[in-house]
Amino acid sequence: MKRILFFIVVAMFATVTFAQHRHRQHPPRQFNPEEMAQRQTERLHQALQLDSVQLQAVFLINYADALTMQDSINARRERAEKMRAEGKKPERVQPSQEQMKAMAELRDQREEVRNEQMKQILTAEQFEKYLKYQEERRNRMRQGRGGRPGVRPGGAPRGEEMQ
Repeated sequence: MKRILFFIVVAMFATVTFAQHRHRQHPPRQFNPEEMAQRQTERLHQALQLDSVQLQAVFLINYADALTMQDSINARRERAEKMRAEGKKPERVQPSQEQMKAMAELRDQREEVRNEQMKQILTAEQFEKYLKYQEERRNRMRQGRGGRPGVRPGGAPRGEEMQ
């Protein structure tokens, strides 16, 4: 009996130690706007065969977008840290329908501005390829959803039927 209890304790200790070690090996990734902009620019370069001037201009557009994203991430982190400092557990809040609509409109406006900027930089043929690339990318995102919690592949929230 003592041996079984001993082995259970050792197994629990080993499991906890392994889990902690694994977490230290893979710390959470920090968002780096410059790296993100560089990756996005490289993908567009491969898809559209950009020249050096276009490459620099596209990088600047991507970098500005990444900085905007970083501001949003930092604001969320600050809110969470403030809640933790107050002794509250930061919770993910589901936005209301009005907030979702406002966010969608803002996203569409940003996309329009980005498309206008890209139209200024790219040739007509490249811009058509760019629009197709964006649509394919959007479709891939809808298919997989990147494992986001609460969303099923195909975009329907859990508990709701997909059509």
